[in-house]
Amino acid sequence: MLDVITFFSALQTEKDSSFVILLGFSVGSFIMSIILFYQKRILWTKLETLIISLVAVCILLYKTSGPYWALIFGIISECIVGIYLIIKTWQRPKVKYNFTAYVIFLIVSILATINAEDWSIPKAGYPVCEIVLNIIVLIPLILKWRRKKIKKSKIA
Repeated sequence: MLDVITFFSALQTEKDSSFVILLGFSVGSFIMSIILFYQKRILWTKLETLIISLVAVCILLYKTSGPYWALIFGIISECIVGIYLIIKTWQRPKVKYNFTAYVIFLIVSILATINAEDWSIPKAGYPVCEIVLNIIVLIPLILKWRRKKIKKSKIA
C-alpha cells in the first residue's frame, strides 16, 4: 500500500517521472504481498498496526500538504517497514519465490537510480532506498541458498 501511495505521489510531484518503473514497484510489492500471504507469513502484530498508521499518515499528508510531502513520508515509511522486513527475513529466510523477486526488485531499483535525471528526492529517493533494502534482504536468502547447495553437493 505504501508503494502505491508513493507511486501516485511521485507522479503528481514529477510529471516526467518514469511511469513504468514506479508502476513496477507497486505491482511488485503487491505480488510480494500475495507470496507472503501464500507462505502464511502474515500475522497481525503491533508492527502491522504501525504500517497501517504510516499509510494513514501518507494519505493525510497527500490530502493536506500535497504529493511532495506524501512522497517524502512514503519513502521514510518504506525504510521503517523495510527494517521490519529485514528482521523477518533474517529470522525465517524463505528462498523459494522470494529470492527471484528481490533480485528483480534490486535490478529495477539499480536501473531506476542509474536513469534518474538528477539526485533529487522525487527522482532518486525511492530507488536508492529500495537498493539498500533489497541488498540487506537478499543476504540471508543467499546464505540459506548457499548452505542448501553445499549440503546437496556433500550428499551427492
